Amino acid sequence: MSGESTIQTRPAGVASPLVAVVASFVLPGAGHWYLGRRTKAIVLLVPNLVLVAGLLALRGVSKSTLVGWAVTPALLWALLAVVVSAMAWRIYAVVDAWREAGGAPSGRAGTVTMAALVVLTVVPHVAVVAYDLLAIRLLDTVFVADAAGEIATPTTIVDVGPPDEAEVADPHFDPRDARGGLMFHEGVGDPDAVALRREELTAHHSPAPFLPFDERVDVDRITILLAGGDAGPGRSGLRTDTMIVATLDTRTGKAALFGIPRNYGHVPVPKRFEDAFVDLELRLFPPPPPVEGEEPPPWEPCKCYPGQINALYASTRKWTRTFPDAVDPGMEMLRRTLQELLGLRIDYYALIDMQGFVDLVDAIGGVDVYVDKPLVAEVSPPTEGAEWATIDVDRGWQHLSATEALAFIRARKGSSDYTRMRRQRCLLKAVAAEFDTYTILRSFPAIADAVESSVVTNVPLSFLPDLVTAAAELDLDDVTTVGLIPPYYAPVRDQAFNAIPDVDRIRAKVRSVLAGRSQQSSSTNGDECFPDDG
Repeated sequence: MSGESTIQTRPAGVASPLVAVVASFVLPGAGHWYLGRRTKAIVLLVPNLVLVAGLLALRGVSKSTLVGWAVTPALLWALLAVVVSAMAWRIYAVVDAWREAGGAPSGRAGTVTMAALVVLTVVPHVAVVAYDLLAIRLLDTVFVADAAGEIATPTTIVDVGPPDEAEVADPHFDPRDARGGLMFHEGVGDPDAVALRREELTAHHSPAPFLPFDERVDVDRITILLAGGDAGPGRSGLRTDTMIVATLDTRTGKAALFGIPRNYGHVPVPKRFEDAFVDLELRLFPPPPPVEGEEPPPWEPCKCYPGQINALYASTRKWTRTFPDAVDPGMEMLRRTLQELLGLRIDYYALIDMQGFVDLVDAIGGVDVYVDKPLVAEVSPPTEGAEWATIDVDRGWQHLSATEALAFIRARKGSSDYTRMRRQRCLLKAVAAEFDTYTILRSFPAIADAVESSVVTNVPLSFLPDLVTAAAELDLDDVTTVGLIPPYYAPVRDQAFNAIPDVDRIRAKVRSVLAGRSQQSSSTNGDECFPDDG
C-alpha cells in the first residue's frame, strides 16, 4: 500500500511546484507525471499523441491542398474550435499542476514565473484565433456567398468617384416588361416566345461557374478577368486601365495571361447589347452636318462599344436592372464583352483599385521585378492629398516599394500603353511570386485589410478552395503572356485614333495559346519579363 501511495503522489515538500508547471507548459501532462499523478497525466498526454498523429498525417497532404483548406470556411471554424479547446486544455494542465503541487511556487519570482507561463500559454492561441477570425471575415466580406444557388452581394464596394460623363442609361431588356402579355408565359404562350423569354432571363449569368468544382460544366479550364481601376484625385471616375484575362488549364497546370489594351475602340459587344450604346456613339462621333442640296449619307450604328474599352466599366456600372444578380454590373458587362472579343468563356472577375494595389504591395514588403531599361517617372497618387508616386531605377533586378510599383505599372512617359501593359503583366507575376507561406503569415492582417477594402469579385465562396488549390499548383516560370497590341491585333484606327481590334486574329491567337501552339517568344521563358541572358 505504501508503495502504491508513493507512485500516486509525492510527499509535500519533495515536488517543486515550479518544475511541475514548467513541465506542463512544455508538454501538458508532463508536470502531473512528475508529481506522480499518473492517471491524470496519461489523460492529459493523449491529446499530444493525437496532435502528433495529425501532424504526421498532414505530411502526406500536398501544399496546394493545404492552401485550399485555408480558404474553406467550415475548416476555419473547425480550426477555431480546436485552437480554443487546445488553449483551455493547456491552461488547465498548467494551473492544475500548480494546484496538485500544493499551491503557488515559493517566492515572488516563482509567482511571476507561474503567471508568465500562463500568459505564454494563452498568447499563441489568441494569435491563431485572431488570424482565423480575420480570414473568416475576409472570405465572408469579399467573396460571394452562393447558398442554394442564389448569389448574394458582398459588402466590399470600390469607390468609383463622382458621376462619370461616360455613363450610359441602363437598357434593362426583360421580355416580361418589354413585350408583356401572356404570350411569354410558360404553358400558355407561344413556344418560340417562351423560349426567347427563357433565353433572355438566363442570360444574366450562367449557373455553371457557381457550382462546386466537380459539378461544373467545364472543369478543365478556369478563366478570370483581372482589372485594375484608376479612380483617384483629378479623375472623373474609375477606368479599368489594366485588363488581364488569366486562364488556367486544370489538367496540365498551364496558364496564360492575355493583356487587353485600354485604348481598344469600337469593341464588339454581345448581340443583346448591340443597340445599347447608340446615344454614346452619337455623342462621341456625331455624323457630319448635312450639306445643302446633298442627300446626307446613311448612318448606321457600330453595334459595339464606341469609346475606349477602359471606359466600359464607367458606362455600365449602374446597370443594376440589366444585371440584378451581378456583384458589380460594370465588371459583369466588361466580362461579357471581353468574353465576346476573345472567344473564351470568362468565369469570374476581380477588380482592385489603385489604393488597394498600393496597400497590397506594401503589405508584402515590396516586390522584386526585372526592369529591362532605366525608368524615371512620376504618376498621380491613388488618394487625395498623397504624394505623387515616383520611380527612378536602372536596368536589372530591382526591389520596388509599393509606390514605386504603382509608378512602374502606370508610367507612360517615354514609352507607350503597350510597354506599360507588358510591365503590368510582369509585375502581376512578380507579386504572385512573393506570396509564399512566410510572407502570408507575417503580413496576413495587412494583406486582408488591403483585399477587404479594395477588391470586388464574383468568385463564389464555395468554389474558392478549388480555385486556389489549382492556382497553387501553377508553375509561375511557365506562364504564357500575350499582349494583344496593335498593329497586328488591331490594324485599324477609329476617328478618335483608338485601335479597333481584329476579332478573328485575336480569337485565332487565343485558340493557338490554349492548344499549346503558341511560340515560346510569347512565354515568360522568353524575353518579356526576364533578361535575355537569363
